[in-house]
Amino acid sequence: MVPLFLFVGTLCSQEAPLFDVDVRIRVVNDEMLYVVVQVDNRSGRRVTELAGYITEATSDDQIVSENRIVHVHPYDPVLTSDQTTIRGYTYPFEKSMDHRFRYHISRVTFRNDARVFAWSPTDGLIRVE
Repeated sequence: MVPLFLFVGTLCSQEAPLFDVDVRIRVVNDEMLYVVVQVDNRSGRRVTELAGYITEATSDDQIVSENRIVHVHPYDPVLTSDQTTIRGYTYPFEKSMDHRFRYHISRVTFRNDARVFAWSPTDGLIRVE
């Protein structure tokens, strides 16, 4: 019985990710895609800057394009915990191509913290400045 409680306790003690990132593709018409990137702040801290790169890749993981998206500018209101920010980017739609998109957070700063971080779901916060 004790090993069962230890196993359940280990599962419950897993840290939740600081940010939830959702990338959705919308077909606008026969010539245009609209890619929506939604980032949910689950960090428990106020975010003063948030930016990243949206990468378009082929089915065999060859990069086609990469574009910067800024979700929170330094002059914007802060993104508090449990708030969401949504931005989009348009791409030409080629029916013959298997469109795949990923979003990577490359710059995040928190209120009252001068450090600059990048973030990934596998590595967490990585200090870059």
